[in-house]
Amino acid sequence: MLSPAEKAYCLALKALKDKEYGHAADWFERASVQFAGNPDFVLLWETTRLLLAVKEELKANEHSDRIEIEEVYYGQEDELR
Repeated sequence: MLSPAEKAYCLALKALKDKEYGHAADWFERASVQFAGNPDFVLLWETTRLLLAVKEELKANEHSDRIEIEEVYYGQEDELR
């Protein structure tokens, strides 16, 4: 039997496979209770959040020739090293 966090992690991976990135980010958030210390999990979670941020930036600047990307850290950069 899977814990709620394990189920959330599995659903996040399925959402990624289905290219449902917003849902994946939500599921990763729920799974973070148990997996925030796992480097592979953190990489997937942060990459998904980055992808969503880039997609939002592209959407907001659809008719612009310039796109500004800002680096944002959520306090887990030490775990990624």
